Amino acid sequence: MRRVILVIDDDPAVLRSYGHLLRRLGCQVVLVADSDRVLSDPDSLRGVDVMILDQRMPKTTGLDLLACLRRRAAGEHDGQGMASGRPAVILISAYLSEAIRERAARLGVAEIIEKPVDTTHLLACVRAALADPPPSP
Repeated sequence: MRRVILVIDDDPAVLRSYGHLLRRLGCQVVLVADSDRVLSDPDSLRGVDVMILDQRMPKTTGLDLLACLRRRAAGEHDGQGMASGRPAVILISAYLSEAIRERAARLGVAEIIEKPVDTTHLLACVRAALADPPPSP
């Protein structure tokens, strides 16, 4: 079964670039520019193994979006809509602070990558996330 990577970023050029890069891993790559689309679709995380989030987006932050998705998942009694466990999360940000790092840790973010993104490092982080068993819900 093909692994799934979900990328959420408001910049279409960044999405295209990540899509091109991540498809090299042989995974299905789902690119989403609108965070509301992910929030409004209860199946948005179905089968997702790794989620890559941009921290600064026009409608929300990556961590606020992740918190909403975590609350939604916690409210699902049968766990449908999630892959086995939760997807690993990689947060990408140009504006890191200790508060962002602490909140990311509380939300279970696997890795934080600072912009400008080193593509070799991003691929290594995704490979590691795909190799690790999913975190517990």
